[in-house]
Amino acid sequence: MEKDNVVEIPIPPGIPQSVIVRVMETCGVDYQIKKDPILDREYPVLSGYPEQIEDAKKYLKLFTEVKLALRDIALLGRKYRTVSKIYTEDEELRYILSVASQDIANREWIEVCEEKPTDGECETLEICGKKVYIYV
Repeated sequence: MEKDNVVEIPIPPGIPQSVIVRVMETCGVDYQIKKDPILDREYPVLSGYPEQIEDAKKYLKLFTEVKLALRDIALLGRKYRTVSKIYTEDEELRYILSVASQDIANREWIEVCEEKPTDGECETLEICGKKVYIYV
């Protein structure tokens, strides 16, 4: 990357490493640890071209929201001993759901569906403005 076109954004505290790695793979950005000489602290940043950084901001939020939602769904599925079928009409969100479901514990209680299930009760969640349907 050329130094003059590279943009950096600090990563907020509390973002899981798995989310950062998925964003790096999806957007093609780099991960670095920078040192602040004034505060004498190290902090993580994502660096890349401006269009990559804009995508990274969007995906950072989306992957984090999806991972938190899937974690809760998987815990409830384990508690009630039932597999939750997850469906969304949005292709991008379906891809993120399938990728993020590989990074959570109790993933055997979650199934990301390509087609809308016809049986079971349905609950609707909204993740970053996109509807997700959960069938149990």
